[in-house]
Amino acid sequence: MSNMREDYIMRMIQMIGEVILAALKLRKTGHLVEADQTLSDALFTIMPDHADLIDMVDEKTAVGLLGNAHLVEVYVELLLERAEIKFALDAPDQAEQLQGRALRVFIISIRHEPSLSPRGYLIWGRLTGLELRLLLSESEYGDWLNIQKILESNPIHSP
Repeated sequence: MSNMREDYIMRMIQMIGEVILAALKLRKTGHLVEADQTLSDALFTIMPDHADLIDMVDEKTAVGLLGNAHLVEVYVELLLERAEIKFALDAPDQAEQLQGRALRVFIISIRHEPSLSPRGYLIWGRLTGLELRLLLSESEYGDWLNIQKILESNPIHSP
């Protein structure tokens, strides 16, 4: 990857991190609707040209649009934060949809590019704590178990 592209991706990751932090502060102060909107708008930071598409397309296409494992990790993190806000807003169905999408995007990303950054390992740990059997189909759950075995027995790292 070129240095310019890598710098761009790192700036996008930093910007999304700042948006997530702002949303967490809003959530902590009880401004749940504003936190939800802040996280929903965060996609425009990652992919200004395709932000409206990322949530509308299937998970495999979303991974392709993001085009980089680090951006996929940030997107998964964003989905998980949005799910937390939805739970706080008493919208469990929407929260579970976001969690399921986060899991499927993560699985597809690992299948496509079998590497994880340290942040990816934190996200994997967070995903492992979800109700996997309720959120994934039987085949997706099987894929998850295979990935989990690989990660536990032979950690994979990105440079």
